[in-house]
Amino acid sequence: MPRLVVAIAALFLVAPLSAQQRPATGAVTGIVVSETGAPLAGATVRLGRAETVTAFEAISADNGAFTLPSLAPGLYGVMARRIGFREARLPFLRVIAGQPATIRVTLSASPTQLSTVTVTVSPTSIDASSAELTRRITVNDVRLVPMAREAGGLVDLVPGARKGFVWGGAGDAANNYQLDGASVNHPGVGGDFLAPSIDWIEALEVRGLGAGAEYGSFQGGIINAITLTGTNDWQGTLRANYVSPSLTATNIRPSEEGTEQTMRRELSAELRGPILRDRLFYFVAGQVVDRNVHVPNLTTPAETDVRAEIQDFRDARGIAKFTLIPALRDRVDALIGFSGSDVERAELNGINDPAAARRIESPATFYSLSWTRTGSATSFDARVAGFNARETRRGYGGADVPAIQVFSVGRQPVYQNSVFNERLEPRSISGNATWKTQHALFGGENRISVGGDYTRGWWRNERTRNGGLTWFPYPDPATQLIDVTRAQTWPDVASEWGGEIRLQSDIEEGAFFVQDYFSPIPALTITPGVRYSGWAGWLTPAADSAERFLSARHQAFDPRIGVVWDVSGMNSLVLKAHWGRYHQAMSSLFFDRATGGGVYSNQRFYFQGPGLTDTRRVFTPEERDAMLDTFSGFSPTFLESILNEAGFVENYRQPYIDQSVVGLEKTFGPRWKTELVYTRRTNKDIAGLVDRNLAGNYSQLADVRVRQRVAFGPVYDQHGDNLVLPVMWVSNADLRRELIRRRDSRVPIPPVPGYSFDDINRLAFSRDMVLTTVESARRRFDQLSLSVRTEQHDWNGLASVTATRLDGNVPGLTGFGANGTTFTAGPAVRPNEALLYEGDLPNVPAVETKVWLSGRLPYGFHGGMFATWSLGEYFTPVFQITPRFRFQASDGSLLPDELFDGVRGQTLLLEDRGSRKYQARTNIDLRLERRFAGPEFAWIATADVFNLVGSDAIVERNLTINDQISTDPTSTFAAPRQRVTPRALQVGARVEF
Repeated sequence: MPRLVVAIAALFLVAPLSAQQRPATGAVTGIVVSETGAPLAGATVRLGRAETVTAFEAISADNGAFTLPSLAPGLYGVMARRIGFREARLPFLRVIAGQPATIRVTLSASPTQLSTVTVTVSPTSIDASSAELTRRITVNDVRLVPMAREAGGLVDLVPGARKGFVWGGAGDAANNYQLDGASVNHPGVGGDFLAPSIDWIEALEVRGLGAGAEYGSFQGGIINAITLTGTNDWQGTLRANYVSPSLTATNIRPSEEGTEQTMRRELSAELRGPILRDRLFYFVAGQVVDRNVHVPNLTTPAETDVRAEIQDFRDARGIAKFTLIPALRDRVDALIGFSGSDVERAELNGINDPAAARRIESPATFYSLSWTRTGSATSFDARVAGFNARETRRGYGGADVPAIQVFSVGRQPVYQNSVFNERLEPRSISGNATWKTQHALFGGENRISVGGDYTRGWWRNERTRNGGLTWFPYPDPATQLIDVTRAQTWPDVASEWGGEIRLQSDIEEGAFFVQDYFSPIPALTITPGVRYSGWAGWLTPAADSAERFLSARHQAFDPRIGVVWDVSGMNSLVLKAHWGRYHQAMSSLFFDRATGGGVYSNQRFYFQGPGLTDTRRVFTPEERDAMLDTFSGFSPTFLESILNEAGFVENYRQPYIDQSVVGLEKTFGPRWKTELVYTRRTNKDIAGLVDRNLAGNYSQLADVRVRQRVAFGPVYDQHGDNLVLPVMWVSNADLRRELIRRRDSRVPIPPVPGYSFDDINRLAFSRDMVLTTVESARRRFDQLSLSVRTEQHDWNGLASVTATRLDGNVPGLTGFGANGTTFTAGPAVRPNEALLYEGDLPNVPAVETKVWLSGRLPYGFHGGMFATWSLGEYFTPVFQITPRFRFQASDGSLLPDELFDGVRGQTLLLEDRGSRKYQARTNIDLRLERRFAGPEFAWIATADVFNLVGSDAIVERNLTINDQISTDPTSTFAAPRQRVTPRALQVGARVEF
């Protein structure tokens, strides 16, 4: 780090010296072409300054090129004309001393087609007009880089970011996903809804670092997919890609859980061109992808068996986009599309019956509409986008057939049907409008953006237990075997009820913004801005008589300020600094635990059930309660896991981050650029449930031993020793009740270890739960990233190294689900989940490097490479309090189940958060293609090799301490659940015409 500081200081020391030696004038170079791209000779290009009457002219040569040298630095207006063509204008062009500005002039011979002047921006140039560090990935620039076939996969090419986790954001939910500039976020869980094909887009913009007031609704980043459009030239592409099972390796080891793709088949096509020349254009595309995923068979003696049943995936999607130019300065784009994803045997694993898997169907339609008007010094654009979707996740047995889960030691396989069915229905519509103007001010340049955006979204999530219950039959106590198909042979049967979700919500958010970009002198730009936003969320309870009610509402300002200093005065060394506040978009994640919503239901476990002869037999809750009998019916007592915590909304504030960014950009000639960026983000106003009486509602038990319920054997911890919990919190109500029971027993029973009967009078329990800001919640992100980008005649590439620290006690977007399942209400309500919860957060590697290259190879080949190396992400062993365990006090006495009624379902971290790391991993992907030109078309053969080095790094482990058994290695702590995708060869071909 000291060497880095010295190097940066050296750059600053050298810059003023070089500034003294630099030329005092600049230049403008470029080319004039027709709308077909042919060079135009004899065109007059004129530059003028508003504050002088002096003008500079040049005539384009036969190749269309022109040069205007010896220009004083400042702002110029550009005008180009030629007889027989429409005039073209650019109101403002910044000329910098010592650095030529490059423009492209397109003159139109059509009376309805507007001529344009475009400033040519190279990936190795520096934008000194804004403090933002936008990452724009043009598909044509990286088309030779092997990558995923979805647009979101391009995010992996961005330094310091990866798909789903952008600059420390808590997964997809923290990002603002856009289609052609309009948001298409999921209104229920936030994040990515659409996954457009990479062949549909022209570029992907990844924003967030130094973003101005025009941008909001994120704590990660904005990911904007810009779709292709039609032109006056008719073009088409047919494409096929195939991954063969015989050309795919495997990374799954013997007796190991996991899933692996064995086959992928893709067919796609695109067409674009004119409907009415110069007026109306179209772009249409379609894609069908079939995939097979195999799963190891852990139910047979052979360690390498694979299930005969496979997971079948089919994705089908299509898009149609129409572009209308109704007037000289207007453009209208309309887009409509569909996508559908079907999965057979989803969630199949190595131990469950295939009948316990689920069928997923998820059709969706999406659309967008935009209007852009461009004036001589102003512009206006308005955009609308939305989607309607439905997803069902259903068991093969139907809603009336219960699942069967063996109540055994170790992993508990599921049979007959899936445990739950789910129905998900998101829909949303968003729009925005922006007016921009540009003018000279106090001898400098000033740009202002004013606008607003608005979103409405609706979300329905229903999760119901199939058959209303799940049977948990006991295996034979002597042999530990069971025939799940013959209920009459079961020694006894337990059952589980509840655990359902019924969520119906809708959200609204809107914002107004003003952003200014003021350059008082050519070397300095100041970017103040402010954004005012409002958010609201409503819940509609499941009860027929209940009415929709407002759950949460908040309004807030987001101030932002940035400074850009062109240290060199030549755009070759630029320092950027920016500070801003960014509020998260609204989704039901933030308010679904508001009192009155009734979204989550508790889960009951009965250890005994009636004699059964039919595995499909079901009972209603009323029938169950009428059959409570110790000997022949359901057990009169049950264990209940608390999942339905809710609180009154009080002083709700929308979560946000405060972000500071400092960046240094340096070019080395016209083809190399390096960038050093430091980012700090601090999460604030993290929302969640808070029990304001938490400190007085619970008491500690020390050195609690955990035992198996079924065999009462030991449960082993992450070190292989008997699991002993040093601290375990229990409800004062349960502790007081147990102390009273022991005190009043006819047979003398000592008090619970660590307590006396005198404690009875002081133990109190009075929950005061509110949905509000969790003051103890903490999350902070620090990142330093260094990258080098080059653009050569025959090749281009990028190399980056990033160091990241993400620490705190909230791994997710909210205070809910901090350690346990998605049901958990969070550590501000569940004291056991606050144990050891400070530390390094998951999903972010401490160090990551990326290198991608593409270019021309010998013998007419073209190729590309994408290589990554990263340290592993952090993880921590956990233990969940469930009915499958019994607990012993420090003196070895058995603690009653009732003592844990108030904490059942809570999850404990067994070590400091982030105490362990996954192994470092390396990945290299290669791409090779060869073009063969024909008279009317060209066809291209392609080949991709993924995971060239054959890495088998583990990316997911079993983190839950369970009642593992030696005969099942998949039940042990840290047992692999998933490894990196194995080496695979994809062959393909495309035809372009």
